[in-house]
Amino acid sequence: MAIDLDPKDVEAFLRANPNFLQDRPGLLAVLNLPHGGEGAVSLVERQVSVLRERNIASRQKINALSDIGRENDRLLEATRRTVLALLSAVNRQELAKIWREQLTETFKAELGALVWITGEPNSDSSESVAGKLIRQGESFSGVLRPEEMKALFAIDASEGSAALSPIRAGSEILGVLAVGARDSQRYRQEDGTLFLDYLAEVIGQLPASHVSSTR
Repeated sequence: MAIDLDPKDVEAFLRANPNFLQDRPGLLAVLNLPHGGEGAVSLVERQVSVLRERNIASRQKINALSDIGRENDRLLEATRRTVLALLSAVNRQELAKIWREQLTETFKAELGALVWITGEPNSDSSESVAGKLIRQGESFSGVLRPEEMKALFAIDASEGSAALSPIRAGSEILGVLAVGARDSQRYRQEDGTLFLDYLAEVIGQLPASHVSSTR
């Protein structure tokens, strides 16, 4: 709905509030400011400055999106190569070996593990730790304690972080896929586990995931 304003009232308001536009760069950016006249040059320069800042911010966002796109392309190609390698496995032991190799060689990750959940009373500490981290069968990403790093990745570290995804066959959890680093900020709670979840899903569908290495 149109509102009739007296230009004199607007002028009087701006004269009484000289900092009004200073605190509203968004409004300043859309104003049509003439050149010439007392004070006009400074306003135009301010408007150009606002537009320049917006342009810089836009370029930074585009660059950030480009970096994300390139990283996603790299992860997608690494995922494809890893799936092809996993298809050659004939049992759980080979699946775990191939996974660790692909993580370091293809994904360029620092640490990796594939822990099978047997549910046996004499199960090792890695199975116990992995089972606790994926409570209720949900993926995990975050900081690990030194004893958890040692159990999962067989290393001594004062700190670390990891991402874990459950390997499922229907409603049954067969194992846990893990990727880790000595850097406690490498895998954060807010980070996604999309590619890891996908690989865990693939492994859960492979016949080798149901074949014990002792057979």
